[in-house]
This record gives sequence, structure tokens and C-alpha cells, in this order.
Amino acid sequence: MQNICLSICIPTKGRSDVLKNTLDSIYVDNLVDYDEFEVVISDSSDTSSVSEMLTAYSHYPNIVYKKNASEGFLNLICALKMGKGTFLKLHNDYTVFKNGALASMIKFAKNEATIKPLVFFSNNELRKNEVLRYNSFDTFTYELSFFNTWATGFSIWKQDFDKHSSMDVSQLFPHTSLLLLQHDKGSFVINDRSLFTHQEVSKKGGYNLFDAFAVQYLKMMEGCLKKNQITINTFNHIKQDLFDNFLVIWYYNTKIAANQYTFDLSGIKASIKIYYSEASYYRMIIVAYKKDFLKNAKRAAGAIKRRSKRMFAR
Repeated sequence: MQNICLSICIPTKGRSDVLKNTLDSIYVDNLVDYDEFEVVISDSSDTSSVSEMLTAYSHYPNIVYKKNASEGFLNLICALKMGKGTFLKLHNDYTVFKNGALASMIKFAKNEATIKPLVFFSNNELRKNEVLRYNSFDTFTYELSFFNTWATGFSIWKQDFDKHSSMDVSQLFPHTSLLLLQHDKGSFVINDRSLFTHQEVSKKGGYNLFDAFAVQYLKMMEGCLKKNQITINTFNHIKQDLFDNFLVIWYYNTKIAANQYTFDLSGIKASIKIYYSEASYYRMIIVAYKKDFLKNAKRAAGAIKRRSKRMFAR
């Protein structure tokens, strides 16, 4: 295949059932020529489940599969290295393309190929559902906030990846490291169009969640602040947004709600105290339990309403 526009780079670790649904969502878009894109799959599992599942896709000429022994999130870098397209799109194995999204992404990449801005796909998380353009890394980062940690949103032009691929990256957030290395680009774009949906993945985790985000991630952003790549206003905005819209929610998800996550939840208080305060730790707990109370109250009110309807229907 020559002159591939888009490489969809998928790291996985044996989640063949989830990956199958994602592949089906890509290939259902029959308006796209197979020469325009490729799907590269980097599998860091010690099983053959993915390679066996892929036999059903052997008739597609643009799927590339490779087994590797990378540890943790570094498999993301392995997937990007496999891509041969002009535009490399990192993609979680559980993220499904909406109908027409692949064709839309290829058209978008072609339109941006001359300028080659730093691009992030935020999937309407900003509630704008349009392409947003910025002329500074600081404003781009302010608007994107902690969402710059989301792997499926990350993309990079191959010439930029080749330039930065030998640099040291965070083992927890290697893609975010690559994004931050591009602070000196001349143009920045957030594609906030709604392109994807997500499959639920059981037993998600395997790392210390609160240390990763409340400590290691903020340390990366603080590094950008110290290098004058972002302003103190942007750093404080990300820090507060992370607390309100991530840490509180994931405290609820992992410590209060019944779930099958496998995150390491040790040392939460110590992690929170590094960039916040001890009072913030307790506030996080109070707000999380408040969310639980409101959720249960809403569920109870709904049950009463349904019961009342059944009584009056007799």
C-alpha cells in the first residue's frame, strides 16, 4: 500500500472480544477505499486470542498485526511505530467508530496535511461538536485540560512522531509526553466532533490510579509551567478541573460504587496532599458520598413513581 493517509494505531493486551467490535465499526464504513487507511494492532499479551480472532479479517488487505513484549502503556508507542500513514491516530481497543466517522477523519486529515497542526480528538467532551483552532499551546491546553491524557484522542503526524519517538516519555502517559513535546507547533486544533462510542471493559486498572493522575500527571503539567509552555492560570485550571471532574468521580467509582476495577488504591490521601491539601482529600470524600446519596435518592424516587403508576393502573 502506497501513500496511506491514516494509520489507526491500536494497542491491545488480549482483549479480542472488545477489539472485534472496534474492527467491525471501522470496516462497516464501506465508503472508504482500503488504500486510504490502515489498521495496525500491537498486542502485548501472552496469549494467541487476538491473532486467532484476526483470521476472520484476513481478507482485508490493510490490517497489520504484531506481537510485542512492551510493558504497560508503552505498548502505545509500539503501535504508533507500526504506522506508515501520513497521520497516526492512536486508538483504544474499546473505542468504537460511529457510522461515517472514519470517512470524516480521513477527510479531516487530508485538509490539515499542508499545515500539520497539533491535533486532538475530544469527541464532543467540550460540548462544541466542531473543529476548534488555537494559535497558542497555552490556550489549546487550557481548553483541553486533563483530557489530554486520553489515548483515543491523541494523534500525531508521522513526521512529528519520527522527530520525537526517541525521546524519553512517561511510562504512564507516553502519548501525553509526545503531545507536550509539540508545544512549539505553529497551529493547534481540537476536533470536538462526536466520532466515537465506548465499550465497557471489565476489570480495568492495573496501576495506582490516584498516584498516576493526582501526582504523576500534574508533575508533567507543572514541568510545562516551569518551562513557560503554559501559564499559571492554565495549570490551576487543569488542577481544579481534574479534582472536580476526575478525582471525585473516580473515588466514587472505585471506593463507593460496586465495580470490577483492578486499580491500586493505596496511598490516596498521600497522593492528594502533594498538589492539593489534606482538606481537599476530605472534601473529595464528602462530595463523592454526596453523589452517591443523590444517585440513590433519584433511583428511589423513580421506583416510587413507577410503583404509583402501577397502582393507579389497576
